[in-house]
Amino acid sequence: MKIRFTLVTVLSLISMLLFGAVAFAAGVPDFTQLGFPKIVAEKKIEAGEAAKISHSGIKIDIPGGAFPNDVKFQVLEGDNNNFQANAPTGQTVIMNFAFRVIDSKTNEIIGKFNKPVMFSFKDKDVNQWSIYNNVTTDGAIAPNQVPAVIEGRTLTHGIGGAPVGWVITSPSNSIKK
Repeated sequence: MKIRFTLVTVLSLISMLLFGAVAFAAGVPDFTQLGFPKIVAEKKIEAGEAAKISHSGIKIDIPGGAFPNDVKFQVLEGDNNNFQANAPTGQTVIMNFAFRVIDSKTNEIIGKFNKPVMFSFKDKDVNQWSIYNNVTTDGAIAPNQVPAVIEGRTLTHGIGGAPVGWVITSPSNSIKK
């Protein structure tokens, strides 16, 4: 009986350690599974290298030193309509995106960058009342704690990691038809 109890205890501990390691490794969300299924831009970036990625009004400036290893940097998008139900009242989702940055050495998704990347979005519907919002893994939408800089029709924001996705909203009555 004592051996059986010890075996069950040891197996339980091993199981907890294994599941704990998986939970820790899975701590960085894969936003392709959370509403941002389309890879709309991708770039392989060598360790320490600076890079630029552009796609449909989006520009991402990645400074040298943002990543210690080679990475595959992916820009993800979903369907704006899927985010609209959780958008702030009176706001329309005009753009959504997330990042998936994969370390080429470990094949793990990177959640925090060594240096922030600079995101900008230029669009006819960006205006002084546009809001840069975080999208959490459960789909909740809330304004980012640091407001975006808006100059004319361009919204700019620094991004230090990829623990959330993002949507940009503008007042519904300001959207150009």
